[in-house]
Amino acid sequence: MRTLITSVDSIGRGLARTLPFDRVYAAEAVEQAARDDLDQVTVTALAPLAWATNQAASEDLMSIRRFQEVLATCRISHLTLISTCAVYPVPYQVDESSPIDPAFLPPYARHRHDLEQWCLDRWDATVVRLPHVFGGPHRSEVRNPASDLARFAALNPASTTQHYDLARLGGDLEAIYGIGLRLVNLVTPPLTSAQVLTDLLGVPFMPGADAVPPVQRDVRSRYAGLLGGRDGYLETAEQALVRIAMYMGDRRPVPAGAVEGG
Repeated sequence: MRTLITSVDSIGRGLARTLPFDRVYAAEAVEQAARDDLDQVTVTALAPLAWATNQAASEDLMSIRRFQEVLATCRISHLTLISTCAVYPVPYQVDESSPIDPAFLPPYARHRHDLEQWCLDRWDATVVRLPHVFGGPHRSEVRNPASDLARFAALNPASTTQHYDLARLGGDLEAIYGIGLRLVNLVTPPLTSAQVLTDLLGVPFMPGADAVPPVQRDVRSRYAGLLGGRDGYLETAEQALVRIAMYMGDRRPVPAGAVEGG
C-alpha cells in the first residue's frame, strides 16, 4: 500500500501523476491518516518558500511539530521524506557525508534538517534532498521566469543555481528504493545565471549586476553514479539546459526591445 501526503501546491502533485499511489492525503487534513495503516509513505508536504518560512519561524515549527505528532501515531513500514538542499549551511562542494551544524542554519533549513533526523531515527526511512525545481506545480525560478525577471536580472551573472526537473522524480525515487539509499541529494550541475537567463532565455541583466557578489551553489551526490550520472551530478550541464529549454517552450519571455510576433 503506497500513500502520499502532500499539500495543494507542492512537488507531490507532480509525483502523484508519475507513481501509483493507493491513497493521497492532504497535509491540511493529515489527522485522517492516523486512522489508517499507511504502509509505504511519501511526504512532500513541508516545503514552502524559504523566505516566507524564515519570517514566520514559530508558525512553521508549530506546523511541523503537529505533523510529527500525527505521523508518530501512524503505522508506517517505510517513509520517504522529500526535503531540501537548503539544509547545508554553506551549499558549496558538499555531499551527503558533509557534516551539518544546525546552529548555523536559518529557521527554514533548521526545521527541515530536524525533521529529516527525526524520520531517519524513527523509521526505515529515505530522505531525498532537492535543489531548486521546475517542471511541476511547485514554484521555482525556472518555472515562471517572466514574473521573476527583476530578481534574476539583479543577480550577478556568475551566480550559480542547481535546477532539478520534477519529471525525473518518480524514476529517481524508484531507483533509490532499488539501491536502498537512506539519504541522497538529487542534484544537477550548477548553472550560472548568465547561462539560464541570458543565453537560454535571452533576457539581459541589469546594469551593475556584476558588481553584486555572486551566490554559489554546488551540492553534489556520492551516489550519482548509481543513479546514472557522474562526477557527483545526475546529468551534465548540457543535459540540464536542454531539460529547461524543453520545459520552457513557448513560456520563454520576450527579450527586452523585442516585438512579439516580429
